[in-house]
Amino acid sequence: MQFFSKKEDQISRVTPGYEETERQTPKAGYILLIAMFAASLFFGWRAISDLQDVPEKPTHLSQCAIPFLTYSWEDYGRFQYESYPTGEVFYDARPFKPASREMGGECVFSEFEKKYGIPPVFEKRRETAEKLNDARVALDEATYNLLDRERQYGLGLQEREVKEIQPLFPTNDIRREIEALREKKSALEGEVKALEEEIKPYDDELQELYKGVMRDYRKAWRWYEFKVFLLEMVFVIPFFFLVLWGYFRLLAKNSPYTIIFTALVGVASVLFLRVFLVWFWGLFLARVIQTIWEYIQNFALLKSLIFYSGMILSIAVFGGAVYLLQKRIFDPHRVALRRLRDKQCPNCRMPLEVGGQFCPNCGRKLKATCSKCGEERWADFPACPHCGDKKD
Repeated sequence: MQFFSKKEDQISRVTPGYEETERQTPKAGYILLIAMFAASLFFGWRAISDLQDVPEKPTHLSQCAIPFLTYSWEDYGRFQYESYPTGEVFYDARPFKPASREMGGECVFSEFEKKYGIPPVFEKRRETAEKLNDARVALDEATYNLLDRERQYGLGLQEREVKEIQPLFPTNDIRREIEALREKKSALEGEVKALEEEIKPYDDELQELYKGVMRDYRKAWRWYEFKVFLLEMVFVIPFFFLVLWGYFRLLAKNSPYTIIFTALVGVASVLFLRVFLVWFWGLFLARVIQTIWEYIQNFALLKSLIFYSGMILSIAVFGGAVYLLQKRIFDPHRVALRRLRDKQCPNCRMPLEVGGQFCPNCGRKLKATCSKCGEERWADFPACPHCGDKKD
């Protein structure tokens, strides 16, 4: 049962100097607090995340819009909500012919794209886009066949050099095929180039139209994100201030239950920071970081200085935290009290007899006369054991 209870010899009746060795909460309590923190944070995080589905999201742009969109850091998270796997399906950058039957064929245009008249432009360029797509496929096939025949021609030359009687790769036939494939490839390259010139005005028009689409789309997303932010704050702020109020109330009473609210303050703080930082990331923080990073990328020395400063800052933060902790633990007054409790000299740790006034090893004065009652008292303890008088 000692696992759930305090050990008698670890409980101090005097506060100063004994914080490092006593344990006010049993091990099981710490384990349960960690479990409470993890579970509360998990369910709270999921609850906050699910609030994103409460307001209605802006309608998603079609897959046809992908090559014309100019992404920025704040847009990245918004396009992850698309209903199609953009990382798994190949989209041709020009013709917009669906590259996967699983996509369902034609593009489904959003209300933003319809507002700017984009579907009719795609309809006008569809025939040219299909021709361009077919020409590119034919060009790729001709290029592959040409490379294969050139490889076979090289093998045929090797067979002729060793005077093979029945060569597998007759060079004369292969040479004629190579010449024909080169002519075909040249013709297809001209056809592709002509079709690209023909489709370019449509692409330029679509690029201009999608600039307006993106302006409206970003505004709609910012309004949606603001509604999500307000909804999240309604859930997070009351909980945050409630546990903060409970923490300070128990702390003022020096209650042993303060540690429970300490864990709850940690949960509430993480959730509050999550809501706050996500909102400001989409509002302006992402663009600020992107601008700073692009500026840093242009100056190699500045980039190195930034990372060097990060190293110095990490040393200052973590090293400073350890320094303050060590300074608190190894405060001379605390060290003296701990050593006296173990019947050691506060200065040299020499074992002491109870009645000694001076250390027999270093000569440090261990006892002094109480100014109130005149009895001997330990010099390092704050109160006289005979009259209870506390020295300044």
